[in-house]
Order: sequence, then C-alpha cells, then structure tokens
Amino acid sequence: MSRTNIESWLLSFLVSTLLSLLFTTCELGAIEYKDYKSSKTQTDYFSIAVEDDRITLTVFDEDRTVITVADRDEIVIESHRVRFSDNTALEEDALVIDGVRYPYNVIHTSKIFGTDGKTEIKFLRRILGSTKSSRTRKGNLISFSDKIVVDQEQFVRGSVISVVGDIEIYGEINQDVIALLGEIYVGAGAVIRGDIASLTKRVELARDASIYGEVYTDDEKKFGRRRKFKRHTNSLSFAGTFDYNRVDGATPKFTASYNDRDSLLPSLWASAGYGFASDRWRYEFGIEQTLWRAGRLGIGAKLYRHLASDDDWLLSDDENMVFALLVTEDFKDYYETEGGTVYLKLSPWHPLSFEAAYTQEETKWLDAHHHLWSLFGGDKLFGDNFGRVPQAYRKASIDEIDSTTNAYLSARISLDTRDEEEGYSNSSWNASASFEWSNDDLQSDFDYRRYRMQATRYQKVNRRAMLMFSGAAGFSDGYLPMYKRYYLGGLGTLRGFYHKEFIGSRFWMANAEYKVDIPRSDLGISVFWDGGQIANDARLTSDIEVKQNVGFGVYIDDDFKVTVAKRLDGVANDDPKIYVRLDKIF
Repeated sequence: MSRTNIESWLLSFLVSTLLSLLFTTCELGAIEYKDYKSSKTQTDYFSIAVEDDRITLTVFDEDRTVITVADRDEIVIESHRVRFSDNTALEEDALVIDGVRYPYNVIHTSKIFGTDGKTEIKFLRRILGSTKSSRTRKGNLISFSDKIVVDQEQFVRGSVISVVGDIEIYGEINQDVIALLGEIYVGAGAVIRGDIASLTKRVELARDASIYGEVYTDDEKKFGRRRKFKRHTNSLSFAGTFDYNRVDGATPKFTASYNDRDSLLPSLWASAGYGFASDRWRYEFGIEQTLWRAGRLGIGAKLYRHLASDDDWLLSDDENMVFALLVTEDFKDYYETEGGTVYLKLSPWHPLSFEAAYTQEETKWLDAHHHLWSLFGGDKLFGDNFGRVPQAYRKASIDEIDSTTNAYLSARISLDTRDEEEGYSNSSWNASASFEWSNDDLQSDFDYRRYRMQATRYQKVNRRAMLMFSGAAGFSDGYLPMYKRYYLGGLGTLRGFYHKEFIGSRFWMANAEYKVDIPRSDLGISVFWDGGQIANDARLTSDIEVKQNVGFGVYIDDDFKVTVAKRLDGVANDDPKIYVRLDKIF
C-alpha cells in the first residue's frame, strides 16, 4: 500500500469514527444524565470557611446568625467530636453551638465558593418539607469519622460529606464531594457532577476521572505555611515543547488537545513541530474514545510523521536532550516513520494496563549532524546515527530503511506499582511484556516475530536500604531490520561496557543493586552487578560468553545518579565507564 493510500485510509477512518462517536455519545448523554437544579425552597443552614490559618463556622438560625472563629492550632479532634471552642463542636450527628443542635441529616444540598486564599462551604436546608429526613429524600451520604467508599457501580443521587473521615470515589456522584477535615481520592472512571472540596487535607484525582465542577484543595507549599486553594479545569488545552537531538537538531513543537471530562465525546489532539537540522516537519493527529470508563477501555487512531527510536526503554527524550544540550552526547539512534496506528487499550486495575495495535508506516533514513551546538561540548562532535553498528551492515540497512514499509500487529501488557512522588521509599514492581508480528499478509516488507520481557523488583530492606533486581530478555524469529534489533552495553544495560557495544536478535540481561541512604542528607550510595548474553541471528547457548561488570553509584535526591562500572571480561586497557542519570531509572 502506498503512502498516499495509507493516509487516505486513516483520514477516512478518523472522520467516520469521529462522526459516529459524536452521534452515539450525544444520544447517550441525553438518555443517561440529568442536570441538578437547586430548589427555591432552600435556605442557608450553616457554613464553614477557611482562610489562611483561620476557620470560621457560621450558623444561620431563624432569628439570629452565630459565628465562631478558631485558629487551626486551636481545633481539637476527639474520638466523637471536633471541638472548635468551649461551646462549638462538630459531633457525630450534628453541629452543636451553645447547646443547640443542628443535625447533618437536615442538609439538603451545598454550595462551594472560592477566592484566592479563601474557600467557604455553605450547607442549605429546605424551608418546607416532609417529616422524613433530607438525607433520605436527597440520597446524601454523610459520615463523621468512618471512611466513605463509593464503588464503581454505585450512584449517589445527592452529595458525599465527611467531617474527619476520608472519602474514596470510584462510582458516580450527582452533586458535591466534601471532606471537611479528611482526604479525598477520586479513582479512574469516577464521575463527579458537582464540586470537590477538602478544607485541610489533600485531594487526589486519577487522570481518567470526570469532574464537572471545580476542585478546591488545601495546598501547603513546601517551604512556609502560606496556603491557597486551587481550582482545576480540564477541556481544551495548548502546550509548547522543545526537543534537541543529533538528527533533527532544535525542534520546537506545539500541541492542541481536547479532553471531554465526562469521556462521552472523543479526545482529540494535534501536534506539529519542525526539525531545523533535518529540515523535516514532525506532526501527529489523533482521536481516542472511551468505551468503558470504569475499566479505562478506549479505542483510538493516530496519523503521524515521527523521528522514532527503539531506545525509549533506555532513557526518555527529555533526559537525552539534556545530555545533547550540555555535553554533546546523544544516546539514541533514530529513523523516520510516517504512517498511522489504530489501537485498543484497557486498564481494569490502576497499576495494570494492556494495549493492542495495528501499525503501518514507511521509514526514511536520516544522517546525524555532527557539528550541532552544545553548552560544554567544546570541540567534541556528535557521533553517527547507528554508529556502533558494523559499517557493512549499516550501509545495507540504510538502503533498506529508505525503501521499505513495515506493518505489524503489536500487544503490550504492563504492571507498575511504583510511587513516582516517593521514589525508592516503598517496595514495588515494574514489569512489562510486548509482542510484535510483521508479515506480508499485513502488507509489510518484513516477516518477523519479536518478543521482549522485563521485570524489576524494588525491595525495601529497611528505612534506609533497598535491594533492586531487574531481569530482561528479548527474542525474535524471522528477519529483524537494524532498527528493531537488540543492543547491549553502556547506559541502562551493561554499565561497564561501551554504549551499544553488542548487537543481536536475542538476549537476556540481569541487574542487581543495593542502595543505602546516608542519614540526615539527600545522598545515597550503592553497589551493583550487571550481566547478560546476546546472540545475532543465532540461539543463546552456553558457548556464548556471559558479559559481566561490577560498580558503585552515588545518588543525590533520587533524581541524580552517577555510576562507575568496570567490565570483568579481561579486555586490556579498558578504563571504568562513568555514566550520569537524571531520572529515576534502575
């Protein structure tokens, strides 16, 4: 299939999918959801407001207004009440002021107001109504200290309100979610049709949660005690990014995206950038529709022209860009891809995700630009693209890249229980397995099957020590092009060897590291061992030498790491290798 036919096919797919999804989701929206409208028979009941370190309780009685003001440090949380002063307390079932009780079950609805530095939550009651409780009529969930959990299939007609207990939402809430003195977590696939507010604690939102209203959360800055409340929105957004490497050079990019907070409409995005060194445009147009919010099931398609690399598992583009800008070092090899992808993704459980895709793309060879600028590079030049590959094979592969189309089916499953904010503080797993199949039946010029597996265990030994172990393996059948082969040596693999010193179609690798944090500092030290085998168009046997190295590392606050490693294969005059890492990668 020619490039023109590929683009026409994908464009037709995008347009037809978008139109059908718009029609379908508009119907769903009309059938399933109704907006809540406040009643004219409501009146103010009581309110609680936070400004800096001061909390104000106000009761709107029939013939008077009672105000109680307390500093945060004066509030006492007891087993059955929260005491603001000698005559004011939030008890298990009511607000009590001067011996007068204002029961929570009279609350009909709520309103949340926010300005810079101040947030107020006002509760309303009905002026006239039946003798039954407002909680029964409106379906509010109200708790003093017990944790409230709303499951995936659960629908709450009213609001969810907690005094000191935490709240977890996985289902659908028709009105507000309020934790006066507790934390709030909104899980993936949850729907909140009102506002969210926590006056003194944290609010955490999963990326795929749908929030109709605003989010008011108490945000304490790292240094100092000044607090402010933030309001979050999520719809149409614009962003600018920048990339820098030895092929495209300086590449500014601009992205526009639309994300429907309710996931009824499809998400859309478009990005464009220009590589000044390669004189090539980079672009991507995409659409994705959520099919099942609770399981984060979605279908999507992309049309693009990328500068691609199979080295993303070694380091990110951002980390690589820092090396290129500062010290004239680019650790990735590149090729251009132009085509499209149709994919299906699923994440039924937060740490677990699965994706399947069909991809068809034409490739193009691009040379490296040796004389690009870097801040501290001096007279150092950037190396050749795929410069570590034997020259005869590299020359033949360049011609192959410029004259072939690769089409393949792929699948990937991954499990990641790491906490990005806490770094190496907890035991966790990071594992993945991927499969790729290319065949002429898929209108491809290649015929191969490619497998890759990786698993890393972060095992906390004690509060200052962690043992990390990683294993990886890759196999293939058929003919792999140069840019799909495996490379070992150097950054992210066998750290005592030259970067990408070995090339092959099958490999295994193991890494072990023991890290200890130095008390009362941001420093850590480690010792490690790396080992592995690699074979090119042959089976892995005991006759192939196991490459090994040992070394030590120095950490600065988890995000900066320097390693020194020495290979153990007895090569003469080979100095230890020094690598710097700028990300939490083991």
